[in-house]
Amino acid sequence: MQKLSMGGRPNMKEFGRALAKMHLAEPADATAKEGNFGFEVDNTIGGTPQSNTWTSDWVEFVREHRLGAQVRMAGSTELQRTWEQVLKETNNLKDLFTDVEVKPSILHGDLWSGNYEKTPDGVAIFDPATYYGHHEAEFGMSWCAGFS
Repeated sequence: MQKLSMGGRPNMKEFGRALAKMHLAEPADATAKEGNFGFEVDNTIGGTPQSNTWTSDWVEFVREHRLGAQVRMAGSTELQRTWEQVLKETNNLKDLFTDVEVKPSILHGDLWSGNYEKTPDGVAIFDPATYYGHHEAEFGMSWCAGFS
């Protein structure tokens, strides 16, 4: 990051195009090319450990290694009960992903307003929690991403 001359918000149209190009890129990892979700190493999102165990099914990956993992780490009985009810009412989240083919896309994984800026060469995104997942998962934090 020391090599980047950063400052200010990027042109959002250019940023959106760059992000779409990243999401549409052919996976560089052979395991992701085979249709698997995850990453070759575990990482963190902020200070929170993040499992990237390769999984062949997107719904299973997001249920076990993203949402379910956060529920387990929270250690809240009330949250656990709510999570179990959500799983029951959505067929273990499967009903939320009908009529869509999800292909592994390389994701930044922690895309919020503090993790991208303008440079003379365009937008730079940094401090990733990278993994291969559903391209729309990137927008789960859009409430704090400052997109316009």
